[in-house]
Amino acid sequence: MTNNKRLSILTVILAAILWGSTGTIQALIPDYKEPLVIGAVRLYLAAFYLLLISIVFDKDLFSSVFQSPALIVCSGLFMMLYNMAFFAAVLISGVGVGTAITIGSAPVWALLFEFFILKSKHRLNKLFGATLAVMGISFLMLFGDDTKWSSLGVSLALVAGLSYALYSLCTSRIVKKISHHNTAAWTFLIAAFFSTPVFIFYPSSWIISNEAIYYLIFLGIFATGLAYSFFTFGLKYLNSSTAVTLSLAEPVTAVFLAIIILGEFFSIAQHLAILVIMIGLFFTSRSEAD
Repeated sequence: MTNNKRLSILTVILAAILWGSTGTIQALIPDYKEPLVIGAVRLYLAAFYLLLISIVFDKDLFSSVFQSPALIVCSGLFMMLYNMAFFAAVLISGVGVGTAITIGSAPVWALLFEFFILKSKHRLNKLFGATLAVMGISFLMLFGDDTKWSSLGVSLALVAGLSYALYSLCTSRIVKKISHHNTAAWTFLIAAFFSTPVFIFYPSSWIISNEAIYYLIFLGIFATGLAYSFFTFGLKYLNSSTAVTLSLAEPVTAVFLAIIILGEFFSIAQHLAILVIMIGLFFTSRSEAD
């Protein structure tokens, strides 16, 4: 395994750890507000952060968009669709079902696209690791107390997982041509633009309140902007399916933070599910050494 791949695995896992803080931070926002607005605010703040980083570290931000304009637009569109579909799925079906189907289906979508469209070949230990990780996330979330099934909610969660996989596939190709800073900046600028209608249809004046602003800044800058900067770097040296599977470390982080900060209780079955996820991530990361 090369040093770049080792670093990429580390950055993807760091991204997943930051993503894992999202649920806990949202739970701490006083008088929990409209999730779609929170999603749109996250995109705008992340876009602002990533734009600044790109301007500081890369001098060719505006010329870089012409390297892969269609893929960049698609990447931004899929990022916006992922955010909106995921938050809508969670609203309808609850955190457990919405998260399990979204995060659990994303590696499957990515593997299917790589196998059938890109004609990529995968080793058995990678497929085994992905299967274990998907099973683990499904058990972890579905054993929760808020499990409720809805055909619309499930459909939206599948759309969210598909959008996330397509975003990862597009980004993994873009980042081969331009820097990961510019890739992330353009992706989120476009995603933020496409999310603008949310502010028209939902009240958003509450976002500047003293109680909410600090949590939203953390969600936008750290849990989204910095996290996706790490994830985009990882996509430069990893297959999209590998990166998406490794990002399943997110719910493991979310569980530990919920226990430590929010005082939530998780069953023995859910702790065993975490162990299954970690074993799956081990096999997936080891596959990159072959």
